[in-house]
Formats: sequence, structure tokens, C-alpha cells
Amino acid sequence: MSNLKNILSLTLFSIFLISYLLKLVILYKKNHIKGNVLAKGKKRSKIHYTELFVKTTTFVWGTAWFAFSLAETYLVTLVGEYFDHPVIHFIGVGVAALGCSIFIQAMIAMRTSWRVGIDKSTVTKLITHGIYKFSRNAAFVGFDLMFLGLYLMYPNSLTLIIFILNIVAIHLLILQEEQHLKSVFGDEYIQYCNNTPRYILF
Repeated sequence: MSNLKNILSLTLFSIFLISYLLKLVILYKKNHIKGNVLAKGKKRSKIHYTELFVKTTTFVWGTAWFAFSLAETYLVTLVGEYFDHPVIHFIGVGVAALGCSIFIQAMIAMRTSWRVGIDKSTVTKLITHGIYKFSRNAAFVGFDLMFLGLYLMYPNSLTLIIFILNIVAIHLLILQEEQHLKSVFGDEYIQYCNNTPRYILF
């Protein structure tokens, strides 16, 4: 069962990483858009350090996901395990799969407006269709579910800390993005906020 979980985990990680990198390549090759602007360029210090926080925590999360998928037995001897319950572990696989699916749908819906980080150098469209009818931050909801999925698949102190730090980092980035979008789109974005939740139900 553990081997199956790890195979599924590694498959999901690969799907996430390939789709993410493919989106960046397509944006650059077809539209000459640099999609990853996280902690890059001249930005207010609050935005820069928030993005740097996100950049660091998500890198640690991705590294941990890849490492646990390949070497769970060894890593568990180092960091321990809160509980060994296959049902919960496979619920984690399902949560991560849902998160990955939402993230990919969000990238597709955003088309050329998709960015990693706050981009003040180009004008984008406000996307409110598709999965963004249900959440103003659909891609981040996908990330949050993948953070949770990692913890449920490999429940230990390290993955719990990674989960908490990433949830906090993403929320702080969302708050910065909301201020940016209000300044760019004005009443249109405020109306969107009134009609669509920040996450899913709230």
C-alpha cells in the first residue's frame, strides 16, 4: 500500500511540476510573457518580502513532496510519523489530486493573464469566468489543497510545519494581490469581491 501511495504521490507531483513549467514556456514562447515574476523586479518591500517568503516555502514544499515520494522509509526514520493509517494517507492522495486539478484549471482559465507573483509591468485582464466564478483565488486554493495533501500522505512534524508556513505565506500574498488588483481594476474588482469568495465558501 505504501508503494502505491508513493507512486501516486510522485505521479501527482510530476503532473503539477510539468503543467506549471509548460505554462511558463507557452507564455514566453507564444506571447513573450515572463510568467514568473515572484520576488523579481522593483517592488515595494512588503510585496517583495512576501513573495520571497512564498518562494522559499513553496520550494521547501516541492522538495519535501518529491523527497518523501522517493525515500519515505528513510525520511521517516529521521523525522518520525504521527500516524500510519492507509485510509488517511490515500485521502491525502485524493486531496492532492483535487488540488492539482484545480490548479491546472485555474492556469487554463487565466490564459495570458496568469502570473506567478504580482506583475506591475504589464496590463492583464480580470478573469472571472470558469473556475474563477467560484473562487477569486482558485490557483491558491489548489495550492492549499496540495499542501494539505502532502501532510496527510506523510504526516509528521516537518510536513505539518511546511503546511502551516505555506498556508500563511499564500494568504499574505493574496492580501497583497488584492490591493494590487483594486488599484488596477477599481470598482470592477470590488464588485467581483462582493460576488465571489476569496477562497471557496469565505
